[in-house]
Formats: sequence, C-alpha cells, structure tokens
Amino acid sequence: MTKLDYRALVHTPADLASEHLHWAERIQAEDGIKFGIPDIDKKVIPMRPGEEIAIIARPGHGKTSILAYLARNTARALPPAGPQVVVYVTWEQSAEELEAFFQADGKFSITDIAWGRVDLDEVKRRSVKRAGLPIWVIGHGIGRAGQKMPRMTPDVVLGAIESMREDYGVTPALMLFDYMQLVPVEHARDRIQQVTEVPIRIKELALRIGAPAVVGVQARREVDDRDIKIPELRDAQWASSIEQTCDKVFALWRPYQTEIAGSRVQVGNDFFIVNESLMIFRMLKQRGDAGRYTWGMHFDPAFLRLGTLEKRTPL
Repeated sequence: MTKLDYRALVHTPADLASEHLHWAERIQAEDGIKFGIPDIDKKVIPMRPGEEIAIIARPGHGKTSILAYLARNTARALPPAGPQVVVYVTWEQSAEELEAFFQADGKFSITDIAWGRVDLDEVKRRSVKRAGLPIWVIGHGIGRAGQKMPRMTPDVVLGAIESMREDYGVTPALMLFDYMQLVPVEHARDRIQQVTEVPIRIKELALRIGAPAVVGVQARREVDDRDIKIPELRDAQWASSIEQTCDKVFALWRPYQTEIAGSRVQVGNDFFIVNESLMIFRMLKQRGDAGRYTWGMHFDPAFLRLGTLEKRTPL
C-alpha cells in the first residue's frame, strides 16, 4: 500500500513566500495561453497553470469546434519538438473523428474529410505533416475497438497523462475536456451528484498536472426559449459547482442555428446580421478582473477559423 505524502499539501509561511515569488516570476516570463484574437486577448487574462475554464453552449453551437480551435492554435505556438504538448480528452468522439479537426486547412474542410472527398495520397501527406503538431488525444479510437480499456474517469485520465510523462517525456501545456456532462465519476449516487462532482475533479487535475484545463459544458434547453439565446452561468446543467470552481466562464451562441438567416439580432447596444458564420462569444466570469464582455465573432467551424466582427450600432 502506497503511503500518502500529506506534507505535499502543507505550505509554511517560508514556502509560500518562495512559491509566490516563483509564481510571479513565471507570470512575467511566460505569456500564458491566449485565444489568439487581439480583441479578446485585450480583455481576457491569459490562462495559467491550475486554472479551470468552462465554455457553455447548447448542442451544435460550437463547443467542440472552439475546443479544437484552442488546441490547434496553442499547439502551433509551442516550441517544435519540445516537452510541452496539448492534451485533448474526448468522451464524445472517436480519436479518428477528432483528428479531422486538426487536419482541416484552407484547401479541405472538416466536412470534406468526413465525406471522404480527400484523396488518400493527400490524407497520407497531411498525416505526415500532422505528426509534427503536438496535440495528443486521450479517448477511444475506432482502430482500437475490441481492446480492453479502462473507463475514462478523472482518475484514469490523470493516470493516462502521467503515463505520457513517464513513457514519452512530455507534459501538458493545455488540457481540453469534451464535454463535462459525459465525464463518468466513480461511486456517484446519481447523475446530479456526478455532474456536480466533475468540475471539482477537473480543477484538482489542473492543479496536480500544472496546466490550465478548458472544459465544454452543455447548457440547459431553457436557453432556447429566450430572445437572446446566450447561456448564463445558471444555465450549466445541474452544476452550480461550475460557477464556484471555474476561474473563467464563456458562453457561445450561433444565431444561424436558432434565428432566420438575414435577420438582425441585437445584443446590448450592438446588432448583428444572422449568417452561417456569426457567433456571439460572451465572457461570463473572470477571476481577478472584470468578467462581462461580449464579442461578435466570424467563425468558420469547417476550417477552425475565428476572428472578431466590427460592431454596429442600431439605427
């Protein structure tokens, strides 16, 4: 039986002084994880090790696409062949399906790959090039169907990440979890307890690994009955612990999924014309600074392209 090291949880005043100085030096020396969109990065404190960030949306409104965008954008900024990687944990898709997000570019989209429209020689070339992009996936794969695998509880995911360090010498710079309501928790009495427990477990994971963790969260269907269908903090299914645990919370709304194309939606003092690429992106919470901002985004999920739109004032 392994003896627990309780001392690792105790910080003396001398420890705290030294650790705080090291933490402050690290903030000064490292940029942290950013969205890569200037208008957003001006308002959002960079993601730091140990933080938990939630992205709330209704199904089909871009949770997985935004997580994949963050994964690819962050991976491209990491030093090549370095020890840091991006870890994407999925309960929703197979590893092969998820890979289509990372192979899409300006020539072929995720849809082209899904339909099998990309020539196999091109797929081979992309696969070779993709191998240099440091995104690692933890999840089930179609190619490994039939193999005996553990249930993907947070403890099992922690073990998988620790095995990456031991077997390959890599550590996460960013972790992404898709999505919260699908994460199983051992010994949970019911579904409500399970979903309530997950944010706490992921926060512990972020602190133990020393990397920010971004998690997709499905919003309640009551959001669909509102004129402005941007989820709020209270709309995370069953989980007030999300509001209490997360350091930052964002919400997504793609009006094209709920409104008439070409119509106009007004958000605050700004309006936007509904089209397929419009996404409303709102920050609901930010620990340490003001936390309520809204951006109109041009979003192309087929190619994982994201950029801010110019705001317009209602006539």
